[in-house]
Amino acid sequence: MSAMEYPCTKIYLIRHGDTIDEETRKVYKGSINIPLSDRGRARIAEVGRFLSSFHFDRFYTSMLSRCVETGAIISGFHGQTASADMGLNEISFGEWEGLSFDDIKDKFPERFDAWLEDPIRHTPPGGEPLADARTRIMRTFHAIIDRNRGGTIAVISHAGVLKIILSTLLSVDLRRMHVFAQDYGCIDVLDLYDDNIPVIRLLNYGLHLQENL
Repeated sequence: MSAMEYPCTKIYLIRHGDTIDEETRKVYKGSINIPLSDRGRARIAEVGRFLSSFHFDRFYTSMLSRCVETGAIISGFHGQTASADMGLNEISFGEWEGLSFDDIKDKFPERFDAWLEDPIRHTPPGGEPLADARTRIMRTFHAIIDRNRGGTIAVISHAGVLKIILSTLLSVDLRRMHVFAQDYGCIDVLDLYDDNIPVIRLLNYGLHLQENL
């Protein structure tokens, strides 16, 4: 029997929908609560309809409102309720949260350049160090996997969280985690065997979303 024939845990990683700031002034959201926009709810309803014929054993979300609402919409198509876990929350950007890209460049030019160059060594003022975020996120992720070995689960979270999970599983340096595009409402699908080596089935999939959304 080949390794591929052993039972595996199937994982759907899903990013939350668009938030209201996207329609006005895009900001670094991080750990603050910003609700989904009407566009975001419509997008996630499309995701839910697309996934409605798939089997899921459990749904997990971060505790931030944009993921809780996304999880409620998607799990509702299955008559289930998603479990919220703080360990899946987005990385905190400290004093940069609620500011736009241009605001941060203007107010923290040296800190911002240093962070862009090496986000592991340099952390936004008052923010969560990237290495600490990875420890938190991966501890939570592996705990979820251990509770659901051999099942099919959905993890609904944030771009930063999903990029950390993908980078860690694929042994990609966190300084390069942004090579993984994670669009609003996207779906990643991977199989995880007992050796915790992933087989990637889909990455940043979004062809189920209507262009006019």
